[in-house]
Amino acid sequence: MSRLIIFCKNGVETLSYFSAQMAQAFASRDYEIFWLDLNMTGLGAWKLRQMVPGKEAVLVTFNCIGLSGEEGLWELDDAGMACSSIWEQLGIRCLNILADHPMYYYKPLRHPVPGMRVYCIDRDHAAYMKRFYPQIPCGFLPLAGNCLPGEALVPGQAESLEQWIKRPYPVVFTANYVPLANIEKQLRSLEPEYRDFYFEIIHALVRHPGQDLFSCIETYLRREMPDITDEGICSAMSTMPAVDLWVRTHFREKTVRALAEGGITVHVFGKDWEQMPCSHPQHIISCGRMIDSAGCARAMAQGKIALNTMPWFKDGAHDRIFTAMLQQAVPLTDASTYLQENFRDMDPVVYYDLEKLEELPQKAGQLLQEPEQMHALASRGKSLAQQHHLWACRADMLEADF
Repeated sequence: MSRLIIFCKNGVETLSYFSAQMAQAFASRDYEIFWLDLNMTGLGAWKLRQMVPGKEAVLVTFNCIGLSGEEGLWELDDAGMACSSIWEQLGIRCLNILADHPMYYYKPLRHPVPGMRVYCIDRDHAAYMKRFYPQIPCGFLPLAGNCLPGEALVPGQAESLEQWIKRPYPVVFTANYVPLANIEKQLRSLEPEYRDFYFEIIHALVRHPGQDLFSCIETYLRREMPDITDEGICSAMSTMPAVDLWVRTHFREKTVRALAEGGITVHVFGKDWEQMPCSHPQHIISCGRMIDSAGCARAMAQGKIALNTMPWFKDGAHDRIFTAMLQQAVPLTDASTYLQENFRDMDPVVYYDLEKLEELPQKAGQLLQEPEQMHALASRGKSLAQQHHLWACRADMLEADF
């Protein structure tokens, strides 16, 4: 029986890029690849119905895309509610990678596609799934690094020290800037009781950034409602994305500002950085626009240090870290349990402390003054990422569950 793997495109750009690199890996192993165009789901569903019979088919998707009642992929009941998916009808297994905390996907997880398997990119997230959605099989699948287009299977060669020293960007950060005021507007529109409760949680996470999001929130929920059930906690968590976004945005802004105001020039690739208040804006060099995943990888390939701030993954990793390694840049990041199990400080990842951001400019400055040491770290990182942290490596992990 021939083997068919279905990926989605024309949704979230980064997730399509991840999928494209995995698709290259599977295609090299003689899997047939089908791309479901999210702009034309009706046509895609028709094509799938022609292709799937007689084949062993698997959907590999991210963030419940295709599994959330999309038009063309689901039949509707008399009340107009999605009730039966094409995946169930055609016997297609669904492997669903959650690149964010499961609280963002409360509705599709409450009513999962039969036979769906979930993968979380943080082990705390996987523990959350096993507690609140025990009926859904769940595993841990770390994010991976992005290669330049065409290099997913054979990444480019490492640069010599002489080449590497000529890189034009001392520090690169690939992320958009989101003004906190945009998130606060949403929170301040709530009833005062709820608004004050959310800000109390936010302030607790800012004071003690080492704690994971869920443990902190659960503590406050139980303080207010001692008899709350797990079902109640799970429901309440689905209202907390603004808390998550506020805290991660706060530290992203604070980290970049600490470097710039400490005299370290940061080249930022993403939109709206000119809106960030900073006493030394001359040290923030912005490309002035949003860029795609390939552009982010190209920027890191021109940088010596690649800055990362974790999106509150306390037992996982962000793809920026592995992308930096693949592009032979030194990742400078706050830590997580998973990262520290896999990489010692200065071998090849360099860690900073969110509670000691005043020390960050000196740490970055010392690295930049030692190019030979940085090149050695970056070269080791590239080798490790090529061996263990390509999307092709994650394809190996998924294939074991086909």
